[in-house]
Amino acid sequence: MILGRKFIIWFVSFVIVLGAFLLYRGANDAGVIELTSLNVASDANDANIFADANAGQIGQAKLKGLRQARFDTVDAKTRKLKRSVGFEKVIHTTGDLWELDKPYMNVFQGKLRCDITSDTGIIEVENVEGSDPTPKSAVLKNNVIIHIMPETVASMSDSFIYLNEVTFDSDRSMFFSDNDVNFISADAHLVGKGLEVVYNSITNRLEYLKIMQVDYLNITSVQKAKKLEEQNAKKETAAAAPSQSAAQSQPAQSQPANAQAAAPQPKSAKKTGENYKCLFQNQATIEYGDEVVLADEIAITNLLLSDSQSDSDSQPQAEKTVAPVVSANQPAVKADTNIPPQPDPAELQKRIMSEFQNRPVVAIVKCKGAMLVKPESSARIDNYKYADFKKFEQLSDDVRQMLGRRNILSSRRVSYDYTNEIAKAYDDVEVVAYPKTADANNIEKPFIISSKKGAEFLTKNNQAIFYGSVKGVFAKQTDAYNEENTFFGDKLIVDLAAADTNEQPTAQSATPMSANVSHITVVGPGVRLESARTLGEKKLSHIRLKSKQIDYDKVTENIIASGKGQIEYAREEQPAKSDAASQSSAGKPCYTIVDGFDNLTWDTNSMHVRAVSDKTNGIHVGYMPFTLDENRQKVYGKKITIDTRQVDIDYSEPVKGKSQIDQLFATGGVVFNEQNTWEFAGKELSYYAKDDFLTVSGSQDVPCMLNGAFVDGIEYNLKTGAASGVIGKGIGVMPSR
Repeated sequence: MILGRKFIIWFVSFVIVLGAFLLYRGANDAGVIELTSLNVASDANDANIFADANAGQIGQAKLKGLRQARFDTVDAKTRKLKRSVGFEKVIHTTGDLWELDKPYMNVFQGKLRCDITSDTGIIEVENVEGSDPTPKSAVLKNNVIIHIMPETVASMSDSFIYLNEVTFDSDRSMFFSDNDVNFISADAHLVGKGLEVVYNSITNRLEYLKIMQVDYLNITSVQKAKKLEEQNAKKETAAAAPSQSAAQSQPAQSQPANAQAAAPQPKSAKKTGENYKCLFQNQATIEYGDEVVLADEIAITNLLLSDSQSDSDSQPQAEKTVAPVVSANQPAVKADTNIPPQPDPAELQKRIMSEFQNRPVVAIVKCKGAMLVKPESSARIDNYKYADFKKFEQLSDDVRQMLGRRNILSSRRVSYDYTNEIAKAYDDVEVVAYPKTADANNIEKPFIISSKKGAEFLTKNNQAIFYGSVKGVFAKQTDAYNEENTFFGDKLIVDLAAADTNEQPTAQSATPMSANVSHITVVGPGVRLESARTLGEKKLSHIRLKSKQIDYDKVTENIIASGKGQIEYAREEQPAKSDAASQSSAGKPCYTIVDGFDNLTWDTNSMHVRAVSDKTNGIHVGYMPFTLDENRQKVYGKKITIDTRQVDIDYSEPVKGKSQIDQLFATGGVVFNEQNTWEFAGKELSYYAKDDFLTVSGSQDVPCMLNGAFVDGIEYNLKTGAASGVIGKGIGVMPSR
């Protein structure tokens, strides 16, 4: 189903959170800042740019004509590079404001690397005497690109976020942009407007990420595991080669003084992290192949953002390392600041875009409101008001035409627990699902399941559960009749067969909510099944089954009613006058009821019904024939009742869509009564519709009685109304027992 395993593909969009998370975390975590490269202007024109007294500076060092500067942040203990910040040149300074040309930031965070570049930028630095300069705020402008590279995460491809302008406020730990947002990877493409991210440096967690308006999020087919492993192996090989080369060429004196501290430390027993949820609001839709989710809010919950720091980060610092003083004749202490080479960004962007375009789009996410990501533990303070719930039939003609014959889940709120693979819809819920196939002779209508108190979709169990005032409508249309089967109850459980594991759906593939239904269970109170057949305005028949629980098995096509219940049957079609006289009693219009059973099995393939009463006081069968007079008023015939312990009924459809009883057997003791005419008693009763003949047999324990007189057997001709007692076994039409 759409809220099942396929929801996992949405997780690729969460890489946006990781990209922003890395940016903030990189700007706030502790480490040693080292000036790795510094080029001063070589001509007088460049040098005069900063001739004013308010030129930018690092500590006591003036930035006059500074070009191609790079500031590296290394881990204070392992001396591994954590962040590299630089720029092509300083264009202008005003006090603590630096206007930069081509600023950039490279962040190395566990299994991910994030590169941020732009054409220009303005940075406000805070120079506190005796400490390192700290970026207070920054505005990156023109062609801002955030490149997220999964170094060892095989399930993620390289991703790019394109922004026209982005602002970072250190005081509020806020990262925001009012402009267009464009996210692209080989797996997904998101287009929206407005980005806002808040990171709490005290609790060390992302507070929320918000894209103000999401135009669409397109998701391509998920890559095969084998292909991912091959790509991952190639990445590891490519990354290892330059590292080995750098290690061989590194001078001995460049090793950190505290090399002993860099020895491998035991890994922590368990990684910790924060659970997050991702919300799509205001007329959110998810389209996946032939399946669509419609809700005013769709949430993906229980997304674990694990602690991506290296293991050494979780170890206590041995001692505080002071940043070296930068001077013209004192080089900075060397560290492992080699930046692993990467493919040309422009070429990589072309390749990523080509991969995306060559993959079929398998899922589309849209909403007219915001996409919001925040911790599960955070309180809801957005005061979002949900729109009124609309059923499928209440949707506009344009929307219904757009949806076509696709399966639909509608609710005001839908959530999917990513970790536990459980989806939930809240309050009013409706599922519209179309059968697998349809032909000219059997035009299938959609299944429609609705409930008032929500629904759960358990992916691991292949099960869907609907709660509160449940109604399930399963209809079909043929040339001979229209049939509508409706389940009612307090809870409806749908078991699904194992779905096709093919990641890419095709137009011919079966849809989970239709072809893969294997079992349906309805439990009470108020459980019943209504099955009605009509032809135009004419009502042909109606069956009503009531019990504590009703089960339908798709494989055997059996309907099983458990618990004390009853089944009612109404045959309302009037025969032609020429056929009325020759019809048997079972083929005439009538009302029939079977009441008091504790288990009923209805085999729709063999057209057999069995009702038993092992735990009740017995079964009561009532039969009332009727005709219509000249004024179309019903005229009832004689009422017939049968009281017994077990009833077996075989029926057929001599004319398609028009069922009739062929034979009926009652066993375990029988009392037959025809209103004001006959009363029979015995052990077993048999009725044969072809001859319109009924017999009753007895035994020593349960003898036969005809209107109070003991007989060996009874024969009753329903056409003539004549009944007679039989002396001896096997006489007349009585079967031998």
